[in-house]
Amino acid sequence: MTCILVIDDDAAIRSMFVRSLRPLGEVEEANGGAPALRRLSARKFDLVVLDLHMPLVDGFSVLESLSAKGALNRDTPVFVVTADESQQARIRALRRHAIFLLSKPVNLAMLVSLAESSLKKAAARATPSPPSEEAQPEKPKEH
Repeated sequence: MTCILVIDDDAAIRSMFVRSLRPLGEVEEANGGAPALRRLSARKFDLVVLDLHMPLVDGFSVLESLSAKGALNRDTPVFVVTADESQQARIRALRRHAIFLLSKPVNLAMLVSLAESSLKKAAARATPSPPSEEAQPEKPKEH
């Protein structure tokens, strides 16, 4: 089953994202960077939705952790949601592990559509394709 982790220090935003993403699979939440890091080291997720600016452990620290060699969720797509419109923050997030940057207030239909597309692509990559006819060994000829 698909599992998504929503990380934001604002309970109302987390709740809104969880309700919107729940039709796509199981959705867990973390109310900040420290609880998120614990969850990310204990379980594999299919998608992470991450706020950048949180107290104590911010989203940049979470991105750094995800980028580390051997990280359990190193290949997990991360959507960053932020009110920070600065190019510096956006570039920093993209260089560290984010694949999408969504501005707050987030268009929920866009978030769900991007999540659905990302999850489908990941599932397609994980499913081995059947071998082509060219790759199949020749059958011995019968006499």
